[in-house]
Amino acid sequence: MQDMHCLRKARQAAIQNGGSILEAMTVPPAATDPELQRELASIHRCDLTLVCSPLELSLLQSLYCIPSHKLCNAPFFTEAHSEPQHEGRRAQFMTVGNWKHPPNRDGVQWLCQNIWPAIRRQLPHAELHIYGAHMSGAAQQYHKPAAGVYVKGFAASLDIMQQYRVCLAPLRYGAGLKGKIMDSWAHGLPVCTTPVGAEGMFPATSQTPEGFPDTQTYRSPGSFLQLWFEAAAHQNLQGQYETWGGLWTADNADAFVQDAVRMYRAEEDWRTWQQRGFELSRNLYNNKARLRIVKVMFR
Repeated sequence: MQDMHCLRKARQAAIQNGGSILEAMTVPPAATDPELQRELASIHRCDLTLVCSPLELSLLQSLYCIPSHKLCNAPFFTEAHSEPQHEGRRAQFMTVGNWKHPPNRDGVQWLCQNIWPAIRRQLPHAELHIYGAHMSGAAQQYHKPAAGVYVKGFAASLDIMQQYRVCLAPLRYGAGLKGKIMDSWAHGLPVCTTPVGAEGMFPATSQTPEGFPDTQTYRSPGSFLQLWFEAAAHQNLQGQYETWGGLWTADNADAFVQDAVRMYRAEEDWRTWQQRGFELSRNLYNNKARLRIVKVMFR
């Protein structure tokens, strides 16, 4: 299960109805949602479902009462690339995403219309390079060299990430784990994103955090998601996530601009974010370690 479609679509509807990012993150799918019913039925028909997101695995167990033996947390399987390059060899911003995926289209629109002009006012020589499959047609409206925006389209290799300084992942809604963030970390590229982008991509959320409220505490899927987000935010305030592979707390355009500019200008912090991204990539998504866990579940 790459992501819970019903959760992603519930969040999409919340954004389209004028909700904020944080409000959308705590909107659960309705119990009568056919998408939810179809996904739960598919899980019940299977002996084992591989779930990418640890948050969604906990949601399925705690709220929808899926037995734990029918679920296995199986996020990305990857190997980190070479050791980090010096930041002086990197320049410009990039973003990447399949254009057919609605959260990516929405993110590029939000980035180009509400975020990038403010970044350029502070960094007048900065450029934004947009990569992704299926970017012909409507996507070309964002190609504006005079504003520093270049629609590059399909990238034959993600090694292009090694030439950039910051990856922007301005996601307002979505679900599951974000491949663009994992790929960026593996290529030594720090990421500026939102709480939606970072969701589930922390060491403490690879499993239910110690001391997290038990099932009886939850009153609804919405309260579960609210509790999970508050737990992550609290741990961030305590400094547990302050060395994430970038910055992730921006929940509006102004905050995103501030984080993006800070990351681009930083020196020592930039190296810390890059190194932390390598560490997270190795520790959370090590292909050999993750495969051993999946093999155990198949026995």
